[in-house]
Amino acid sequence: MRSNEPQDMQTAMGEARFSLYEGTVVIEGEESTIEVLGGNELMNIILGVFWLRTKRLVVDFSIGVLTLG
Repeated sequence: MRSNEPQDMQTAMGEARFSLYEGTVVIEGEESTIEVLGGNELMNIILGVFWLRTKRLVVDFSIGVLTLG
């Protein structure tokens, strides 16, 4: 994994300082390289918009199913 110097970025809650990393995820046997933001301001895991542009995401909250493919 590669890391860069922390940088300021705009979030929905204002400006915050993040480090940018390169990571690998494996979902149902398919390996993808993704950009990962790390910082104390992030309390949850967030799938990035750039990565989701190449994947289809369907969420059905009523039955508790998330499909990524």
